[in-house]
Amino acid sequence: MYKQKRCQQLFQEEYMFKAILFDVDGTFLDVHSIQIVLEKHFPGKGIEASKLLRDKQIEYTRLYASRPEGIPYENFMSLTRSAVEYTIMTFGKNNQSIPVADIMSSYQKLNTFPEAVQVLDYIKSKNYNMAVLSNGDSEMLKEVLENSGLKDKFDTSLSADSVKSFKIDSQVYKLASDFFECKPDECLLVSANYWDIIGAGWNGIKTFWVNRMGSPKDPLGYEPNFEGKSLEELKQVL
Repeated sequence: MYKQKRCQQLFQEEYMFKAILFDVDGTFLDVHSIQIVLEKHFPGKGIEASKLLRDKQIEYTRLYASRPEGIPYENFMSLTRSAVEYTIMTFGKNNQSIPVADIMSSYQKLNTFPEAVQVLDYIKSKNYNMAVLSNGDSEMLKEVLENSGLKDKFDTSLSADSVKSFKIDSQVYKLASDFFECKPDECLLVSANYWDIIGAGWNGIKTFWVNRMGSPKDPLGYEPNFEGKSLEELKQVL
């Protein structure tokens, strides 16, 4: 019993988090739940279309995060629309009349992972500062969080839009330590996206990888501080 208590004490001394940061898409919201809508438009291709839409969405944010001077900024909503348009061009070759607005509306109403609310309530009960740290622009985040029932779970929402860039730009991760007036390593980022985990880690933030699919780690020399198969395992850390 003493050994167990001592281990817990050492753990708490090593990790004194002043803020818990959360990505949204893929972490709280199932980005591939949109495949149900996509299947209606592209019969037999819903899963493939969902993967392509997500891949293009991330690809476009990376392009715009590294854009040279003179290239105008486009927010996350705009880039998501472009990803939807590309998906339609790819899978709807014989039906270009598929409404972009219909798919965009569905993207704002993605399914919430079942453990999300309960885990957030648990963390809130521990009196941690809690924030969303997302590529989503403010209006998009507001609607998504309202639709998912997560709106009142956080102290604030920090959007990459405020620095006109996207993860993994260091400016985005700096938003958290600036807002909470703490060191980067006093923050813990929770994300299901490994590229986000690496970006946060490279910027000094501690990380919890939600590895729902049991995927291997990218061999890039970075290891997350914590890993779990769902948000539920975050409770073991906090």
